[in-house]
Amino acid sequence: MDKLFSIMGVIRVPPAKDPVAINLKDMNGKNISLSDYKGKIVFLNFWTTWCPTCRIEMPSMEKLHQKLKNKDFAMVTINLQESASQVKTFFKEFKLTFTALLDSNGEVGASFGIRAIPTTYILDKTGRIIGQVNGPREWDSKAAIALFENLMENDAVAATTEAAN
Repeated sequence: MDKLFSIMGVIRVPPAKDPVAINLKDMNGKNISLSDYKGKIVFLNFWTTWCPTCRIEMPSMEKLHQKLKNKDFAMVTINLQESASQVKTFFKEFKLTFTALLDSNGEVGASFGIRAIPTTYILDKTGRIIGQVNGPREWDSKAAIALFENLMENDAVAATTEAAN
């Protein structure tokens, strides 16, 4: 697992005691909570429509989402301080289908200390951050797919072991 984290440039983060608590509206106005994804590995990405590297990264994110969406995996993005109509237009242009939440006032981004975009966090199945990526990646690469498949598999093993103890 460490090798896959290293190949993808993921900074390992010791899991916090508590899961990440985020409640935001999606681009259609529906309230979404990160706790809705408990039991899944969550790919949590902070971005904007005007960010050049975000625009480059998004198609590979969509490919990863399509490959893993029917497994214990969820792709959730948080757009920083742009309107729902801007995000909808962007999603239509790039043919994106994963979840986009709106951090309209920037409070969530600020609470995460986001200083550069894109920034991606990887959450375990309990909702705790286990990794951080600064900058874009080729998320549809063999290494990225292997990373998330291993996380889904190993996290399931870890959860089973914890439940047994």
